[in-house]
Amino acid sequence: MTQVLKVDIDDAIKKLNLVQRAQVPFAAKLTLQRLAKAVTKKDIPAHMKEVFQSPNNLTLKSLNYKVVGNYEVKLDFIDSVPKGNAPTNYLAPVTRGVQGNQAYETKFSRFVKKAGIVPNNYYPIPFKSNLRTNKYGKPSQGEYSTAWSRLQVAGSPGKRKDRYFSIPDNRMRGVSRKQLTLFGLSEGIYRVKGKSNLQLLFTYAKRPPTVPKIFDYYGVVGKKVSKRAPGIFRDALRQALK
Repeated sequence: MTQVLKVDIDDAIKKLNLVQRAQVPFAAKLTLQRLAKAVTKKDIPAHMKEVFQSPNNLTLKSLNYKVVGNYEVKLDFIDSVPKGNAPTNYLAPVTRGVQGNQAYETKFSRFVKKAGIVPNNYYPIPFKSNLRTNKYGKPSQGEYSTAWSRLQVAGSPGKRKDRYFSIPDNRMRGVSRKQLTLFGLSEGIYRVKGKSNLQLLFTYAKRPPTVPKIFDYYGVVGKKVSKRAPGIFRDALRQALK
């Protein structure tokens, strides 16, 4: 979701003399820096807080900017993180003006398929009441990491009695789905705590989840830039001429 900001100064420079025009490149660059900083550090985070429920710090700080010339600055969202999901991936489906509203498939969802646990049309959905949550009310990253590692162990030979298991689990050739459902268990990922405390952690959806287009990223940026650019440019030019 890269966006390039440019300042239209044609009308502003018509009334400038030669000395003033010589400072236009500096003033334009300073204008873009100030606009980009306001948009990335103030306007977009504020909009995120309005439309998202408890956005985390990674999301709020995910938009960055880079000045690439006197008349151009590039805005871009973080596209890679060591753990979890990159903001540019999970923000795109909810952004107005971006095609498609299929929710971004998480690393955990891709794992259970790549590991051969479930078919490609299964999507794990958190059952929040049995999962630890972070301060934003969302399942903690630790819950995903633990489930990931324990399910890997559960698929190893001789390790079928691990405390985490999935129904179905296509790696378990000797245990049929019918045998497991005899115990009244629906499809999902489970954890056994203690001797007999069975907890459902994730259910399985059979189609990709969809999300509403609630993030007006391009609209907010466009409105803020149009409103502020003329005044910021005049201030920047006065500063350049001192």
